[in-house]
Amino acid sequence: MFNAPAMTLPAAPAATPLPYGPAPARPFARDYWLFQLGGWGSLALVAILSSLNNWDAAALRFVLAKSMCMASGLALSHGWRLFLRRRGWIDRQGAPPVKGLLAGLLVLAMVQTGCLALADTLFRDGALLAEREAPSLLFFLFLLWYALFAVWTLCYSAVLARRRAARFELEKLRLEVSVKDAELRALQAQVNPHFFFNSLNSIRALIYHDPDLAALAVGQLGGMMRHSLRAGQSDTVALADELAAVQAYLGMEQHRFDARLQASLDIAPGLDAVPIPPMALQTLVENAVKHGVEPSIGACAVRISAHQEGDAVVLTVANQGRLADASTSTRLGLANTSRRLALLFGPRATCTVREEGGWVVAQLILPQATP
Repeated sequence: MFNAPAMTLPAAPAATPLPYGPAPARPFARDYWLFQLGGWGSLALVAILSSLNNWDAAALRFVLAKSMCMASGLALSHGWRLFLRRRGWIDRQGAPPVKGLLAGLLVLAMVQTGCLALADTLFRDGALLAEREAPSLLFFLFLLWYALFAVWTLCYSAVLARRRAARFELEKLRLEVSVKDAELRALQAQVNPHFFFNSLNSIRALIYHDPDLAALAVGQLGGMMRHSLRAGQSDTVALADELAAVQAYLGMEQHRFDARLQASLDIAPGLDAVPIPPMALQTLVENAVKHGVEPSIGACAVRISAHQEGDAVVLTVANQGRLADASTSTRLGLANTSRRLALLFGPRATCTVREEGGWVVAQLILPQATP
């Protein structure tokens, strides 16, 4: 006789927190300063190397003038960034005020051109301003700085837009996970009453002809319900815990069907910690007993197996009988199991039921994450 006494099962582990959270600001600030220093430093290096023929005192003053000019460009661009953020012109959704941006770029270009003239006066005694073409050259430099700050603003706004899109995508993903988690809890809540109803029917059949066995069955039901309640606190449970509840259930049903229920387990070693949806295997075993053992006149075998196939774990519950015998069932448990598998393990996880050589075979395929 297959008899598994009620047992106290360990509490199911708490659900793992989702690895999603607000987009960190510190890495973005670090990247901003890396690009700022790298960009303006590279621009200064190119300007210096392209204008020097030999190194002397005049060349040193020229380098100082160029360095001061690029430092002012760095300071102005950073101040421009703070201004844009304070006004919310490009940090928020919606079109920024074009006139305001153009006016700001004009001011930046004028101030930067003035800084260039000041650096030339301090370090080169106004050599640039003393040239005859100084007005046209300053105007050309003004346009150049205007274009440079416009490109800087465009690049910065593009980075912000991409960062904002990534943040929205992250929020969308978090929302989808929350919806799936709520749906999963609702499906688990449907499974527990379904399981409890089947178990009470089994106990009711025992009360009239064997009260002692009925009392033992109640104790076993209590053990299974403890597992069910603890399992409801987690998205998955260990296969070993699920098997313990299944053995308690089969032991209880053994009191009812006696020799008609011929149950056997074939569990490959090393699978005790494999995560599975709570009550998933239990649901398949219940269906095998209800639609295989209960309507049968003679002995009916129920075989439960678990083994590894590649990167997936395959759980199989087979019972003697015909699939057509269960065609009028609502199959609520199987439908819930299929949905829970898809939510937890993705589209590769499957729950199938088929008839094969006088056996009804229900099979769960659970893809396992590779380390």
